[in-house]
Amino acid sequence: MRQVTNIQVLQAIGMRSRIIAYFLISILLVSLVPSTTAYKGYQLSRGPISDFSLIDQDGETVNLNRSSGEIIVVAFIFTRCPDVCPVITQALRSVQQGLSPEYSDDVRIMSISVDPEYDTPERLKAFSELHDVNWSHLTGDLEVMEEVWNSFGLVVQKNVIEAHVAEENGHQSNDSTVMFVDGEGNSSELMVLPTAWSLTNTLSDANNLSINYSTHALNGKIISSINGTESPLDESWYWKFMTYNETSTSWQESNVGIDFVNIDDIDGIENIAYLASNADENQLSTPIDDTFSMSIVYPDNTSETHTMDETSINAWHLTIEAFDGAGLNYSYTKHPQFGHFFSSFNDEDPAMDNSSWYWELHTWNDSSMSWEYSQLGADSVEDPQYIAWARNTTLDSDIPLPGAIQSMIDQQNNQVCDGHGWEMGSGAGKHCMCDEGYEWPEDTMLSCVAVEVEEEYTVGHSTTTFILDSERKPRVAWTGDNWDPSEFIEDIETLAELEGLIEVPSEETPGLTFVVALMSLSAAAIAINVRSKANEEEN
Repeated sequence: MRQVTNIQVLQAIGMRSRIIAYFLISILLVSLVPSTTAYKGYQLSRGPISDFSLIDQDGETVNLNRSSGEIIVVAFIFTRCPDVCPVITQALRSVQQGLSPEYSDDVRIMSISVDPEYDTPERLKAFSELHDVNWSHLTGDLEVMEEVWNSFGLVVQKNVIEAHVAEENGHQSNDSTVMFVDGEGNSSELMVLPTAWSLTNTLSDANNLSINYSTHALNGKIISSINGTESPLDESWYWKFMTYNETSTSWQESNVGIDFVNIDDIDGIENIAYLASNADENQLSTPIDDTFSMSIVYPDNTSETHTMDETSINAWHLTIEAFDGAGLNYSYTKHPQFGHFFSSFNDEDPAMDNSSWYWELHTWNDSSMSWEYSQLGADSVEDPQYIAWARNTTLDSDIPLPGAIQSMIDQQNNQVCDGHGWEMGSGAGKHCMCDEGYEWPEDTMLSCVAVEVEEEYTVGHSTTTFILDSERKPRVAWTGDNWDPSEFIEDIETLAELEGLIEVPSEETPGLTFVVALMSLSAAAIAINVRSKANEEEN
């Protein structure tokens, strides 16, 4: 009986040894299998995006499911967006250029508009050429676009986009505005949006230059004549609109029209030129620092440059920049001593009423927090923040406060946007510009509540870029524009490897090390098993 007990003990020991060996093998095998790398962006777990057909910048139809890329990067942009969208576009350009050939063949980028009523294929074409990118920029009918946005979980609010366009084109709560009160007492606060056209207008007026132009429905104003030098009807040459690129320190022909080039000493263009296309571009000299300038090179290669100090902004400049930006007409006369006098605004001319009234300039007094009649002409009111134009029959107290001032007062009293934003617009279009971390609730745009819902992206102040897998499922989302292209590339490579599109490099796979370890562990298991059986036979 005792001998049987010893055999059973030895068998039990052999079995335990085998179990331990197999357990060790399992642990080592698991340790050799590579773990999934975490995404740098926000990881998603969602169903596939429904197929769609949209129109690209070349007028061609593009389908999601027929796209050649196994992995698709989808960005949401709008061409009037002056900051976030260009930054994202350039970041994606870096991503495209940074992908190695083995990955780039399986990756496709597309940008989808959130402003289709403005973003025609022609405007998308100009946008893509401006940023020197070659992927699809897509638009379509509003009904179709809404289905696409919904499938991605995007909330697109048109009036937020409109406000964002205005705000980010240089208008912040502390920037200059022009209040306009018409003869019926209706008021409009116009944002000051200096463009290449307003700079052309200003410098032409200051230097007695004659400028003739036509207005194209899509491309805006097109210069036809400067100081009597008119481009010929046979188009043997034309006036080429140029801008100075401070990064490359070179002049280049603009891809967009005069009306659409922002003039700004911080993040816009400061120097423009009109060059006869048959003239020598080398006649354009390097601009002088701290000035806005307009250079002209005529067909005979004679040239001239007109400048304006960046600090010499007055109420005259603000007025034409605001009215040009709003598309409102005006007329004026220029007195050699007293400067500019506005005779009409938006077709309201006192001459039509027997000159029984006139347009009066008002300036904002920060000390008294009120409007007051200006005793100085528009040219003499230097560096104003807020000005107003109204008939001289309008009382100062009847002119509404600047929007930012009114919002500040209301916000201090906790009367608007729940104390977490400021109001913009008027009438039915009035809405809150919510602070970061706050958004509109579902039932009103005049309130701001803390953001609670994830995977819902409001487009207007920021936007979202998605990485889709081969089944068209959004796998990763990157919000805003403050992301690193190299990390974005890492997420694409990770997804490509998980999808099996790319053979994983040997150092990241079990490979030879795995096989050797497996053989060694198997040999160890066999040896343990053999010894165990031998012990059993000996006993």
